[in-house]
Parts: sequence; structure tokens; C-alpha cells
Amino acid sequence: MEYDAVILAGGRICDELRALAPYDNEAFISIAGQPMLLYVYRALRKSDYVKRIVISGPQQELQKITPDDEHLYFAAGGENAIESLTNAVELLKRDGISENILVMPTDIPFITRAAIDDFIEQTERTEGDFFYALTRKEVNEEKFPGVSRTYVQLKDGVFTGGNLFLLRSDMVEKALDMAVELVMRRKNPLAMGRLFGLRMVCSYMLKKLSIDMVEKRFYEVMQIKGKGIISDYAEVGVDVDKPSDLELAKKYLGSQIF
Repeated sequence: MEYDAVILAGGRICDELRALAPYDNEAFISIAGQPMLLYVYRALRKSDYVKRIVISGPQQELQKITPDDEHLYFAAGGENAIESLTNAVELLKRDGISENILVMPTDIPFITRAAIDDFIEQTERTEGDFFYALTRKEVNEEKFPGVSRTYVQLKDGVFTGGNLFLLRSDMVEKALDMAVELVMRRKNPLAMGRLFGLRMVCSYMLKKLSIDMVEKRFYEVMQIKGKGIISDYAEVGVDVDKPSDLELAKKYLGSQIF
């Protein structure tokens, strides 16, 4: 099965990072002489599952840093992630959108083809409408010792929210708001819990919350079958949103050859 993929490249850089990387948009942050966006694009392009890629953000500037690719498209960035994803989906619909859409932000330069393919393959073996990646704390720390992430203690283990999402294209409008809320709240466990109600927050505080409970509550709230996909690839759970992350990226990606 072939998939359309969307890279959300409209994110504004935080003040802490801007002091080290003077750009307005995080997609252009330089890592080992390459814009951060290119690491994400190249990993996607290597995947046999992905055909069309849409990058949503400042179109003219993005076109200048990306290679010629007949299956690469650009959509205008919105005021927020919801608008950016909506613009990308509308563009894809013109020529027939794929059954499922893979979505990711631009601040995950560690991402690899193997991590992307594994996530897609797991979703193909799982029944659902919306899939959200998770990585275990021990997986992250084994790959990137000392990396600073926000973790959630669940009955199933200690996890951080990943940066890969996959949703059925016929569920886009229904799932869009929730997908973006998950992206925005993925670093704040309590905010994530409040999204699903007080019972979920209490279960989390008592360390009784499980992935299965979240999935069931997700369906009750949205009438969408959401599934957490546990990835064994730390590259899925580590992004660049502060100076220490940027230094980590430069350390690990500095010797990468394209």
C-alpha cells in the first residue's frame, strides 16, 4: 500500500533556540550544514511506502532548500498546525488522496526510514482509524543517553509521545482537531489527560492509567478508533525544541552522509 505523507513545517522557533539558530522557522535550522527539514524529507523519501510528500509551510522558501522531486508538493502554512494540515490535505485531494495519511513535524531530524517503515507496518497489522507513536523511556535513553524528554508513567511502562501519526483520510475532518491537540500537548501529561476528562487524570495520578484505557476513552469522546503504536526506535520520540536537543542533533548527525 502506498501512503501520502505530510510534513508540518510551519512551526515558529522558540526564543531559546533562536539565540543559537537565527531563523524564524524551525525547518531551516542548520544541522551539520543541512536544514533540519531535509533530514525528515530524506527519511520519508527512502521509504517504499511513501509516494507523495506534501510540505506545509512557507512555500517559496521551502522550495529553495528542497530537491527536484515530481512527487513533492508544497502547501501554504496556516496560523496553526490545524490550518497547515488542512491545507496539505486539500492539496492531496485534488489528485486522489491515499487511504491513509502519515503526518509528522519538521523537528525530528533523527528520524530514519527504518523507524517510519516500522510504524507503518505496525499500523497495517492493527485495526484503527488514528495511530499515534509512543516510545519507551529505556529505548530513548539507550540510544541517546541523558536526553531530556517528558515521560508519562502508565501501567504499561514509562513512555514519551512520539512524533509520527497516521490517520484514515476519510476521518481527517473528524480527527484533525484531536490530532493537533495531541501534538500540542504531547509534552504535558496532565494537559493530555485533561483532554479526555477528570477520570483519566485521576487514573494517571494514581499510576493506574493504561494505553488500553486511553484508547477506549478516545473512542468514547471522538467515535474514532485510536491506537497507540509502541516504537522501538528512539528516533521517533526525540525532537529538537531546545538548545540541548540541537547540540544532540549536531553530535549524532554531524557525520551523516547523504
